[in-house]
Amino acid sequence: MKLFSRIFTPMAKSDLKILLVDDHDIVLRGMRHLIEDLLGDSCHVDMAKTAAEALWLTSVRNYDLCLLDVELPDASGITLLHNIRRKCHDIKIIVNTIHEELWIIKDYFDAGVEGILFKDVLSTEIATAIRSVTAGDTYFCKKAKQLRHLIDIYEMPSPKELEVLRLIASGKKTDDIAAQMGLSSNTIETHGRHLLAKLHARNSAELVLNAVKRGLLPTSRI
Repeated sequence: MKLFSRIFTPMAKSDLKILLVDDHDIVLRGMRHLIEDLLGDSCHVDMAKTAAEALWLTSVRNYDLCLLDVELPDASGITLLHNIRRKCHDIKIIVNTIHEELWIIKDYFDAGVEGILFKDVLSTEIATAIRSVTAGDTYFCKKAKQLRHLIDIYEMPSPKELEVLRLIASGKKTDDIAAQMGLSSNTIETHGRHLLAKLHARNSAELVLNAVKRGLLPTSRI
């Protein structure tokens, strides 16, 4: 219990309970000051630098709002998000990310987050997002709205197809992908044909290039 004592402090029953999750101490402290300046004595803020800390805190306190950095050393952002939801059923979550890949952003929209911000937004926009979400609304920054529009107009690959796509991009052959995924080579070839059709590609090289252009793979794949 001593491990988490520095991030857990007493509070009044009427406080708005907010959890900040980020692995950078300077970001946590800056966000905490911003929120306390915005909400004053009406809020209580706890901080977590790892998924383990966040899950421990949500097991002992029922939070109203979580500002979640999705780049943590001990868990993926989407996994932590779902685990937090299971512990705090009514919690509102604002995701704070640097990732612009469509498949990542789609995961957060599909998870029903109340807000998405990118780490280059100004503190004034963070404050606006917090006000909106704590008032019962949602808040998605301009870039998040643009990405959602792209998700809506594109025929998105299924989760299995995205997994195949990432393995193709890593240079793996059909039989290797089949063995890694526990599927038949015929099934992998079927996924491959679906990917070619959805991304309007004629071969694997064009498939990867088009996937990068649509934000389905990181630009490092080019």
